[in-house]
Amino acid sequence: MILPSDLIAQIENFIVTHNNLGFTVREDFVIDAIIFKLDWLRNNNERLEISREQYDELNEVIKEMGMPLITVDEFIHNQINDILEKYSNYIISKRRNT
Repeated sequence: MILPSDLIAQIENFIVTHNNLGFTVREDFVIDAIIFKLDWLRNNNERLEISREQYDELNEVIKEMGMPLITVDEFIHNQINDILEKYSNYIISKRRNT
């Protein structure tokens, strides 16, 4: 498969400007992207996007406030799990009262 030249240029530019991510050649980047996408689709996940600025800021807030969570990801997953547990308890309570 041949990629469009503008896409190849974008990939190569990304590798150069984000050399801290460990990609040295575009083939490694493309393989990683394909593996990520396949895994994502197989697991039937949804995607939540926040800006890198907000993500980094929230990580700093979590650290500065001494919250018991380590990362933004843990914080988000914790919030989701908490509300799902509360909803489950709500449903159980509702059934008991009917």
